[in-house]
Amino acid sequence: MKLRDKNAIIEALKAGRKIHSIAFAPGIRGDERVNQIINEASKKKIRMMELAPARPGKGEKYFPIEAVCEDFTYKSLDDIRSSVEDAGKKALVIALDHLQDPRNLGAVLRTAAAARAQGVIIEKKRSCEVTDVVYETSSGGADRVPVVMVSNLRQALSTMKSWGLWIAGADEHAEEDCFSKDMSLASVLVFGSEGEGLHRLIREECDFIVRIPTSSTFSSLNISVAAGIMIFETVRQKSAGVSCGKNNIK
Repeated sequence: MKLRDKNAIIEALKAGRKIHSIAFAPGIRGDERVNQIINEASKKKIRMMELAPARPGKGEKYFPIEAVCEDFTYKSLDDIRSSVEDAGKKALVIALDHLQDPRNLGAVLRTAAAARAQGVIIEKKRSCEVTDVVYETSSGGADRVPVVMVSNLRQALSTMKSWGLWIAGADEHAEEDCFSKDMSLASVLVFGSEGEGLHRLIREECDFIVRIPTSSTFSSLNISVAAGIMIFETVRQKSAGVSCGKNNIK
Protein backbone atom coordinates (compact mmCIF):
# COMPACT_ATOMS: atom_id res chain seq x y z
CA MET A 1 0.00 0.00 0.00
CA LYS A 2 1.35 3.43 -0.98
CA LEU A 3 0.17 6.57 0.82
CA ARG A 4 0.67 9.99 -0.75
CA ASP A 5 -1.48 12.13 1.54
CA LYS A 6 0.39 13.86 4.37
CA ASN A 7 -2.43 13.56 6.90
CA ALA A 8 -2.91 9.88 6.10
CA ILE A 9 0.82 9.24 6.55
CA ILE A 10 0.80 11.05 9.90
CA GLU A 11 -2.15 8.93 11.07
CA ALA A 12 -0.46 5.75 9.86
CA LEU A 13 2.63 6.68 11.90
CA LYS A 14 0.51 7.41 14.98
CA ALA A 15 -1.39 4.13 14.61
CA GLY A 16 1.84 2.14 14.43
CA ARG A 17 1.24 0.89 10.88
CA LYS A 18 4.36 -0.77 9.47
CA ILE A 19 5.97 1.68 7.03
CA HIS A 20 8.89 0.40 4.98
CA SER A 21 10.06 3.73 3.56
CA ILE A 22 9.08 7.36 2.98
CA ALA A 23 10.29 9.36 -0.02
CA PHE A 24 10.19 13.17 -0.29
CA ALA A 25 10.39 15.47 -3.30
CA PRO A 26 13.26 17.97 -3.30
CA GLY A 27 12.39 21.17 -1.43
CA ILE A 28 9.33 19.80 0.40
CA ARG A 29 10.97 19.47 3.79
CA GLY A 30 10.08 22.95 5.01
CA ASP A 31 6.39 22.04 5.28
CA GLU A 32 5.10 21.73 8.88
CA ARG A 33 3.33 18.40 8.31
CA VAL A 34 6.34 17.03 6.44
CA ASN A 35 8.56 17.98 9.37
CA GLN A 36 6.16 16.11 11.66
CA ILE A 37 6.42 13.06 9.41
CA ILE A 38 10.22 13.28 9.41
CA ASN A 39 10.36 13.54 13.20
CA GLU A 40 8.06 10.56 13.71
CA ALA A 41 9.80 8.50 11.02
CA SER A 42 13.19 9.25 12.60
CA LYS A 43 11.99 8.00 15.98
CA LYS A 44 10.76 4.79 14.37
CA LYS A 45 13.96 4.48 12.29
CA ILE A 46 12.02 4.33 9.03
CA ARG A 47 14.07 4.60 5.88
CA MET A 48 13.76 8.04 4.27
CA MET A 49 14.92 8.99 0.79
CA GLU A 50 14.44 11.55 -1.96
CA LEU A 51 11.95 11.21 -4.80
CA ALA A 52 13.05 11.76 -8.34
CA PRO A 53 11.91 15.20 -9.61
CA ALA A 54 8.78 15.44 -11.74
CA ARG A 55 9.24 14.75 -15.42
CA PRO A 56 7.46 17.38 -17.54
CA GLY A 57 5.28 16.21 -20.40
CA LYS A 58 4.63 12.74 -19.00
CA GLY A 59 1.01 13.55 -18.10
CA GLU A 60 1.19 11.59 -14.85
CA LYS A 61 0.18 13.18 -11.55
CA TYR A 62 3.22 13.91 -9.43
CA PHE A 63 3.08 13.37 -5.67
CA PRO A 64 5.70 15.15 -3.53
CA ILE A 65 5.62 12.47 -0.83
CA GLU A 66 5.14 8.71 -0.85
CA ALA A 67 5.08 6.22 2.02
CA VAL A 68 5.31 2.51 1.26
CA CYS A 69 3.37 0.59 3.92
CA GLU A 70 2.44 -2.98 4.68
CA ASP A 71 -0.81 -4.22 3.15
CA PHE A 72 -3.96 -3.69 5.19
CA THR A 73 -4.79 -6.43 7.70
CA TYR A 74 -8.41 -7.31 8.40
CA LYS A 75 -9.95 -8.46 11.66
CA SER A 76 -12.40 -11.31 12.24
CA LEU A 77 -15.79 -11.25 13.95
CA ASP A 78 -14.23 -12.97 16.95
CA ASP A 79 -11.71 -10.12 17.19
CA ILE A 80 -14.44 -7.54 17.83
CA ARG A 81 -16.79 -9.60 20.00
CA SER A 82 -15.20 -8.65 23.32
CA SER A 83 -15.26 -4.92 22.57
CA VAL A 84 -18.89 -5.22 21.45
CA GLU A 85 -19.78 -6.96 24.70
CA ASP A 86 -17.86 -4.39 26.74
CA ALA A 87 -19.80 -1.57 25.04
CA GLY A 88 -23.11 -3.16 26.03
CA LYS A 89 -26.15 -1.17 24.89
CA LYS A 90 -23.86 1.46 23.34
CA ALA A 91 -22.30 -1.10 20.99
CA LEU A 92 -22.31 -0.07 17.35
CA VAL A 93 -21.13 -2.05 14.32
CA ILE A 94 -21.46 -0.88 10.71
CA ALA A 95 -22.11 -3.51 8.02
CA LEU A 96 -21.78 -2.70 4.32
CA ASP A 97 -23.67 -4.72 1.72
CA HIS A 98 -21.34 -4.75 -1.32
CA LEU A 99 -20.18 -1.14 -1.25
CA GLN A 100 -18.17 -0.54 -4.43
CA ASP A 101 -16.72 2.97 -4.38
CA PRO A 102 -13.39 3.35 -2.51
CA ARG A 103 -14.09 6.96 -1.52
CA ASN A 104 -17.46 6.01 -0.09
CA LEU A 105 -15.85 3.22 1.92
CA GLY A 106 -13.13 5.58 3.14
CA ALA A 107 -15.71 8.17 4.19
CA VAL A 108 -17.74 5.55 6.09
CA LEU A 109 -14.61 4.33 7.88
CA ARG A 110 -13.78 7.91 8.87
CA THR A 111 -17.29 8.42 10.27
CA ALA A 112 -17.27 5.05 12.04
CA ALA A 113 -13.96 5.90 13.71
CA ALA A 114 -15.27 9.31 14.79
CA ALA A 115 -18.37 7.61 16.25
CA ARG A 116 -16.19 5.12 18.16
CA ALA A 117 -17.85 2.17 16.44
CA GLN A 118 -16.66 -1.28 17.48
CA GLY A 119 -16.18 -2.37 13.87
CA VAL A 120 -17.02 -2.09 10.18
CA ILE A 121 -17.89 -5.26 8.27
CA ILE A 122 -17.40 -5.75 4.53
CA GLU A 123 -17.91 -8.84 2.38
CA LYS A 124 -15.02 -10.43 0.52
CA LYS A 125 -16.73 -10.72 -2.88
CA ARG A 126 -18.07 -7.84 -4.97
CA SER A 127 -17.02 -5.24 -2.41
CA CYS A 128 -14.35 -2.58 -2.30
CA GLU A 129 -11.36 -3.56 -0.16
CA VAL A 130 -9.23 -1.20 1.93
CA THR A 131 -6.85 0.24 -0.65
CA ASP A 132 -4.53 3.23 -0.45
CA VAL A 133 -7.36 5.46 -1.77
CA VAL A 134 -9.72 4.13 0.92
CA TYR A 135 -7.12 4.65 3.62
CA GLU A 136 -6.37 8.21 2.52
CA THR A 137 -10.06 9.10 2.25
CA SER A 138 -10.59 7.75 5.75
CA SER A 139 -7.84 10.12 7.01
CA GLY A 140 -6.40 7.21 8.95
CA GLY A 141 -9.80 6.11 10.24
CA ALA A 142 -9.12 2.68 8.75
CA ASP A 143 -6.57 2.19 11.53
CA ARG A 144 -8.89 3.61 14.23
CA VAL A 145 -11.80 1.21 13.78
CA PRO A 146 -11.49 -2.58 13.24
CA VAL A 147 -12.38 -3.56 9.67
CA VAL A 148 -13.76 -7.09 9.42
CA MET A 149 -13.86 -8.96 6.12
CA VAL A 150 -16.30 -11.88 5.95
CA SER A 151 -17.11 -14.46 3.30
CA ASN A 152 -20.85 -14.24 3.88
CA LEU A 153 -22.43 -11.03 5.22
CA ARG A 154 -25.80 -12.62 5.97
CA GLN A 155 -24.12 -15.30 8.05
CA ALA A 156 -22.12 -12.61 9.89
CA LEU A 157 -25.34 -10.73 10.70
CA SER A 158 -26.90 -13.96 11.95
CA THR A 159 -23.87 -14.55 14.17
CA MET A 160 -24.16 -11.08 15.68
CA LYS A 161 -27.85 -11.68 16.34
CA SER A 162 -26.81 -14.71 18.36
CA TRP A 163 -24.71 -12.31 20.47
CA GLY A 164 -27.92 -10.46 21.32
CA LEU A 165 -27.51 -7.57 18.88
CA TRP A 166 -30.40 -5.85 17.08
CA ILE A 167 -29.87 -5.15 13.39
CA ALA A 168 -31.24 -2.13 11.53
CA GLY A 169 -31.11 -1.82 7.75
CA ALA A 170 -31.14 1.48 5.87
CA ASP A 171 -33.49 1.92 2.91
CA GLU A 172 -34.81 5.21 1.51
CA HIS A 173 -38.21 3.57 0.88
CA ALA A 174 -38.73 2.28 4.44
CA GLU A 175 -41.93 3.28 6.23
CA GLU A 176 -40.22 4.30 9.50
CA ASP A 177 -37.59 7.03 9.73
CA CYS A 178 -34.51 6.97 11.93
CA PHE A 179 -35.47 10.16 13.80
CA SER A 180 -38.81 8.72 14.98
CA LYS A 181 -37.66 5.11 15.48
CA ASP A 182 -35.93 4.04 18.68
CA MET A 183 -32.43 3.68 17.23
CA SER A 184 -30.92 3.08 20.67
CA LEU A 185 -32.01 -0.53 20.11
CA ALA A 186 -29.79 -0.92 17.05
CA SER A 187 -26.29 -2.25 17.59
CA VAL A 188 -25.68 -3.08 13.91
CA LEU A 189 -26.47 -0.64 11.08
CA VAL A 190 -26.52 -2.12 7.58
CA PHE A 191 -26.10 0.04 4.48
CA GLY A 192 -26.56 -1.16 0.93
CA SER A 193 -24.50 -0.64 -2.19
CA GLU A 194 -24.56 2.36 -4.47
CA GLY A 195 -27.57 2.04 -6.76
CA GLU A 196 -28.83 -1.38 -5.61
CA GLY A 197 -29.32 -0.79 -1.91
CA LEU A 198 -29.82 -3.74 0.42
CA HIS A 199 -30.08 -7.19 -1.14
CA ARG A 200 -33.17 -9.24 -0.30
CA LEU A 201 -31.39 -11.81 1.88
CA ILE A 202 -29.71 -9.04 3.86
CA ARG A 203 -33.04 -7.23 4.36
CA GLU A 204 -34.54 -10.44 5.69
CA GLU A 205 -31.82 -10.65 8.33
CA CYS A 206 -32.58 -7.14 9.67
CA ASP A 207 -34.85 -6.68 12.71
CA PHE A 208 -36.20 -3.44 11.24
CA ILE A 209 -35.67 -1.13 8.26
CA VAL A 210 -35.48 2.67 8.51
CA ARG A 211 -34.90 5.66 6.27
CA ILE A 212 -33.66 9.22 6.63
CA PRO A 213 -36.60 11.65 6.35
CA THR A 214 -35.47 13.58 3.28
CA SER A 215 -37.47 15.83 0.98
CA SER A 216 -40.29 14.08 -0.88
CA THR A 217 -39.13 15.75 -4.09
CA PHE A 218 -35.45 14.85 -3.71
CA SER A 219 -34.78 11.85 -1.50
CA SER A 220 -31.42 10.76 -2.87
CA LEU A 221 -28.35 10.90 -0.60
CA ASN A 222 -24.82 9.70 -1.21
CA ILE A 223 -24.29 6.47 0.76
CA SER A 224 -21.46 7.90 2.86
CA VAL A 225 -23.56 10.97 3.75
CA ALA A 226 -26.57 8.80 4.61
CA ALA A 227 -24.39 6.54 6.74
CA GLY A 228 -22.96 9.54 8.59
CA ILE A 229 -26.43 10.89 9.43
CA MET A 230 -27.80 7.56 10.62
CA ILE A 231 -24.67 6.57 12.53
CA PHE A 232 -24.66 9.76 14.58
CA GLU A 233 -28.44 9.73 15.10
CA THR A 234 -28.00 6.24 16.56
CA VAL A 235 -25.09 7.41 18.73
CA ARG A 236 -27.13 10.43 19.88
CA GLN A 237 -30.05 8.27 20.94
CA LYS A 238 -27.83 5.78 22.72
CA SER A 239 -26.07 8.59 24.59
CA ALA A 240 -29.38 10.24 25.51
CA GLY A 241 -30.71 6.97 26.88
CA VAL A 242 -33.66 6.89 24.50
CA SER A 243 -35.33 3.51 24.86
CA CYS A 244 -38.69 1.95 24.13
CA GLY A 245 -37.31 -1.56 24.08
CA LYS A 246 -34.42 -3.63 25.32
CA ASN A 247 -31.10 -4.63 23.80
CA ASN A 248 -30.37 -8.19 24.89
CA ILE A 249 -26.59 -7.96 24.85
CA LYS A 250 -24.97 -8.49 28.23
